[in-house]
Amino acid sequence: MPFFAAAPLESVSIPRAPEAGLVEKLLWVFVMSFAFDYRASQASESAGGSGIDQLLFLGICTLSSCAILWLGRRFLLVRPIGWLLAFWGLFVGFMLVNAALQGVAPGRSLRVVLPLVFVFFGMANAHIAGCMGISPARIVRPILVAACINVLWRIFHGFAFKSATLETVRFDVQSPANSWIAAWIGCAILLRGRFHWNVILVCGVLFIGIFITVSRSLIFPVMASAMACGFCYLLGLRWKIYTWGALPKRVLPVAGAVGLVIASLVTVAVVEPLMIERWNERLFHNAYAVNLSTDISYLTRKAEADAIWKLLSDEPIHFIHGRGVGSSYYWDAAYLPEIWKVIPKSEMEVDDIWFAGHSVWTYGLLSGGIIAIFAYLVLLGSTALMSLNAARANASHPGPDHWLAFLPFVVTCCVISETLTSNPFQERLTGILFGMMAGLSQAYMVRASWIHASTSRGS
Repeated sequence: MPFFAAAPLESVSIPRAPEAGLVEKLLWVFVMSFAFDYRASQASESAGGSGIDQLLFLGICTLSSCAILWLGRRFLLVRPIGWLLAFWGLFVGFMLVNAALQGVAPGRSLRVVLPLVFVFFGMANAHIAGCMGISPARIVRPILVAACINVLWRIFHGFAFKSATLETVRFDVQSPANSWIAAWIGCAILLRGRFHWNVILVCGVLFIGIFITVSRSLIFPVMASAMACGFCYLLGLRWKIYTWGALPKRVLPVAGAVGLVIASLVTVAVVEPLMIERWNERLFHNAYAVNLSTDISYLTRKAEADAIWKLLSDEPIHFIHGRGVGSSYYWDAAYLPEIWKVIPKSEMEVDDIWFAGHSVWTYGLLSGGIIAIFAYLVLLGSTALMSLNAARANASHPGPDHWLAFLPFVVTCCVISETLTSNPFQERLTGILFGMMAGLSQAYMVRASWIHASTSRGS
């Protein structure tokens, strides 16, 4: 099949529930609710406050989710995602009760736990949509739009409202949607049956986000996406979805994307050489770290992890259930003299920190102990395994959207790569995006259950 050929027609007929049209519209409202979300200023974060606009986003997100849950309530227990949905709901409930019993301020615990609640909402909404017969492509489409909007919005918001400049811009304009977009691009290039123009557009959005933020950590999701998609292609070969002969045509756009990136870098080097200098320093020189024993990013994370370990060691029982989501912690004072050589004291809080930390695993241990670590492992592992299982279940009759069956697996790999340097679950939009991925496989499970009926009817 030529790489630019039209997509094959869907051969499996899946009946749509009467409420499917309304649920699809509500799905757009839910996903877009935090498309214009942004990272609050440090002053607002330390005070635990939120802007009126963010409260409006929260209201839209909650109301649309409640509406979908009510319309699709009869589908909530459909397996296999129904099991994961019940498990994650119990975990979120545990985190809230645990924080309340340990005296954590409700304002703090509710704010920090919100992304985990949104994981539940996203999972339930995608699960219900799949059970109602809404195609995976229609479920993923609003996610792609919201992700691209948020990357560009964060950059605009940082320069327009946070006084960011090309010399200082960093994490304040970094979008949590970058890793999801990296996963989508990998799947669209290597696993999709045909090339589509939106790949070029989305590649531009991703690399603008990476280049502007001068963040080395964003390279990890790109690498994870490439490796995970390669693994999925090998599985597709084994399941007879793909062929070796089609591989060169699928890899061809990669060469085009690399050429486009190189041309963009040359253009930027001529128009704005400062950005090239910042990347050169960040990757190869790190002039700011001349007087440090190690990289500043590693120092801040080590200071946080060591302090959390000491807090839990004071009462070892906390290793089981943690100290509650939203509880206070600090940075180990032994690392502060070196850190203050790079980050001024006035720009950081080191004694009463309560946001969701720089690592899923260290903050998970602090907030929920071993129970939380186990829950995160179950969420990530189940999402990945169900994705591969769904792809295999549909391999005998792959449809035009079959490549999206691998997307939750690739997204999970990208999120795991992020946990090496950050905590993606501190972002509200991450909760929505990953929750939708966790529930997406249900659409393919429903499709697999109709393959036999459709093929029998066709014959």
